[in-house]
Amino acid sequence: MSENVRVSGFTIVRNANRLAYPFPESALSILPICDELIICCGDSTDGTNEICEELTRQSTKIKVVPSVWDAEAQKDGYQLKHQTNKALSLCQGNWCFYIQSDELIHDDDLPKIKKAITEADHHADVDGILFNYLHFYGNFNYTIRGRNWYRREVRAFKNGRNIESFRDAQGFRKNGKKITAIDSNARVFHYGYVRSPQLMQEKAVQMSRWWGGQASSDPRSFELVRHIGLQKYDGTHPSLLKERISASAFDFDPKKCRFKWDKDEIKNALTLVWESIFPFRLGEFRNYEIKRCTIKQTKACPKDRTQHDNITHS
Repeated sequence: MSENVRVSGFTIVRNANRLAYPFPESALSILPICDELIICCGDSTDGTNEICEELTRQSTKIKVVPSVWDAEAQKDGYQLKHQTNKALSLCQGNWCFYIQSDELIHDDDLPKIKKAITEADHHADVDGILFNYLHFYGNFNYTIRGRNWYRREVRAFKNGRNIESFRDAQGFRKNGKKITAIDSNARVFHYGYVRSPQLMQEKAVQMSRWWGGQASSDPRSFELVRHIGLQKYDGTHPSLLKERISASAFDFDPKKCRFKWDKDEIKNALTLVWESIFPFRLGEFRNYEIKRCTIKQTKACPKDRTQHDNITHS
């Protein structure tokens, strides 16, 4: 990257051990791109604070900021947004790079990210860069696609443009409007559903409080099922996950799971058929607008079609 580009990574975390987040690997996966990494560490009760302190001993780039999560009158994931914006406000670089505690960047994609940031930095009309998502489900061997699994999101953007976290911190908006971005062709490996059913249920109980709801505490109430859009993953994972993958004790075999079939799955099936023929998704929810031309072309770049639809975020 250009020596004029300084990148601030930022992330939030709370009770990573209890909920089996690959948090330390997540943070370290973006560190090679960053000049600093801000970790907003919530009031945890499971040793997460100690993990954060250990990370600061591994690199002087890492800065840990203690934070308290207010559990009162929470709804719609507001606390996730609030904590994310708190970490963002501490970023000193002219670029910000966000990573969630269940997301990792692959080693092979670091050069792509550097290239995309360098290109976007020279274009005033571009706010950020897009990443393609791989959502893993059940274990490290299966990914899932479908209408309720977002395909792309902005994870790196220019600082000082009034960009803030949107809704539950899935993405970002600029003054409440969509971010203009170019595609980096880099991937985000999302492991939010790589847990045993028991841990998925524990996560649902803990996370529901931030949406103003109350999930069942019955460990049998969560079920890994055979969804439309599940497919075997034969590629590699980020190298930082090698030990965690080797130590994973739970198994997932879609063939042994109940087949899920409801109106949402019908929508997924129709969406996947459509996308096998046409290169775009109808009614896709997006926090961004894509600049379709190359970064060196004129200002008269066509804007990507953008439509809204209500989807379930994983």
